[in-house]
Amino acid sequence: MKRQGILRLIAIISTLVAGLYYYSTVNDNKPLKYHVSSPQEYRDADVVRVIDGDTIVITGGERIRYIGIDAPEVNEVFYQEAKDKNRELVEGKNIRFVVCKYEQRDNYGRLLAWVYTGDIFVNELLVKEGYAKIFIIPPCGTEKQEEFKNYEKEAKDKGLGLWVMDGKLTEQNEKPIHAETAAQYIGKTKTVSGKVINVFDSGKAIFLNFGADYKKDFTAVIFNKDIGRFKGKGIDPVNFYKGKEVFVIGKIIEYNGPEIVVKNPSQIKIK
Repeated sequence: MKRQGILRLIAIISTLVAGLYYYSTVNDNKPLKYHVSSPQEYRDADVVRVIDGDTIVITGGERIRYIGIDAPEVNEVFYQEAKDKNRELVEGKNIRFVVCKYEQRDNYGRLLAWVYTGDIFVNELLVKEGYAKIFIIPPCGTEKQEEFKNYEKEAKDKGLGLWVMDGKLTEQNEKPIHAETAAQYIGKTKTVSGKVINVFDSGKAIFLNFGADYKKDFTAVIFNKDIGRFKGKGIDPVNFYKGKEVFVIGKIIEYNGPEIVVKNPSQIKIK
């Protein structure tokens, strides 16, 4: 009887060991709950055309917009230099890219991605060398926000690329003025500092109000014909700027108080 009991106990233990082995083997093949990246997330493609400093076209016509950066637009200072640098890096080459897992496309249907060619991290290099500024729209890109801020600061301190011209603009405009004093500078080009208290969309224009009385206080105005430039950057002016401390660059005019007409996203910088 003792022998039968021992054999039964051995059989039970063997069954438990086998079950645990099977369970661990199965779960080893499952992805980790907090897994962030894996080789499967990388895609590769050939670049057939460079649109500008932060947008490219790959085989099949798919467009890719680089995450985390903003290069100058057409007719903006340093546009051609940024485009040429991007062309030098990727045009006609095979790239690897990682699409934002939270929001794969922007309002224009472009893939939002980190892009690599060889050993070069393209998004990073363009910021490091002053061909683009950091531009993070959550949730995409937030994991590299602090890192990119440091790269931008280094480029700015060294006066690289577009920061050379940015420095000249700062000198021309002297020190920023506060929104409350903007009425003293009608007719002059200035950098106005302040907080966007509220935003109003009239249907013809979007008004970023810097005070409680829109008829007297400073306002930044974005007309409908220019809103496309903002949306092309993934910015919805109605929601993006509200409550933020910003700098607005432009000529101050008088219309129900001091205002600046903003035609490009580059005229508004978040502090």
